[in-house]
Amino acid sequence: MTIKEIAKLAGVSTATVSRIINNSGKVKEETRIKVQNIIDQNNYRPNQVARTLFKKKSNIIGIIVPDLSNMFYSKIIEGIQNIIDNTNYSLMISFGAGSDDKKYIDFIRKFQQENVDGIITSAFSGEYVTKIKTPIVMYDSANIEDNIIRIASDNKAGGKLISKFLNKNIKKVLIQHLDLSLPTVAERFNSLIAELNKRDITYNLVAVEGLSKKHASQKVLENIKHFDAVISVNDEYAADIIKESRLNGFKIPEDFQLVGYDNTNLAQYTDPTISTIDQQAFEIGKAAARRLIDRIDGNKNTENTIIPVKALKNESTK
Repeated sequence: MTIKEIAKLAGVSTATVSRIINNSGKVKEETRIKVQNIIDQNNYRPNQVARTLFKKKSNIIGIIVPDLSNMFYSKIIEGIQNIIDNTNYSLMISFGAGSDDKKYIDFIRKFQQENVDGIITSAFSGEYVTKIKTPIVMYDSANIEDNIIRIASDNKAGGKLISKFLNKNIKKVLIQHLDLSLPTVAERFNSLIAELNKRDITYNLVAVEGLSKKHASQKVLENIKHFDAVISVNDEYAADIIKESRLNGFKIPEDFQLVGYDNTNLAQYTDPTISTIDQQAFEIGKAAARRLIDRIDGNKNTENTIIPVKALKNESTK
């Protein structure tokens, strides 16, 4: 298929199609969607990519990261780099996708225009990913069975291990959480709740979606006197709770116990240090790189890789 054929199908000029492909110039959103759907349906690649196809490989791997400032993702990149250093591949990183599916798709399209050999991306939803011809591996994923290679932390085990930090005197728990419809969040949350129910521990939920860490921490502290422990989203949110607690005259773990998640370096530098669940982000990165290289080399196996988690008890729990 050519640009002229795309333009004819869409009922627009070749110049309009060119602007959409190159993401330059103003185009109506409905026109862009119409043209992009035709491009996707026909698996069209821009000419500049076609000219590079005589090469067997570009030796470039694209990586998509939701938030480069998050230490968890930084550790994953280190793990990927650890494997890639021993190969002939180079890395191309796009970051800032957050939870925006459109940004993930835009990044993937740009990687394809650069003719990357494969893509390692944080998990995102949508049917688009199943149509991608470029080898792809998703990390930070739930254990979902499909035709995508997924590197998943053992989220269910993580939920169980969180409950083990709570001693027999804990009766009421406050749980910070992200969007519970997210598969990774749901796996961990459901496992945790099952354990709390077994022990007759009551709990309240505090949603943090769209809140700054400071605002999220303040919401936790508003009614903290009614709770024995706080289970935080991750170590970064837990660290902010420690900061806000000190400003408001609360002591941890004397007034309430606190549990984080991820085992980033931050967990060891707070006062008190944070009891946390180690997702082994470095190992997640290594596994993602190995699986992608294996896929590029022709292995069609799409079985998920599950990375075990570890509980690390520190000063924020008794």
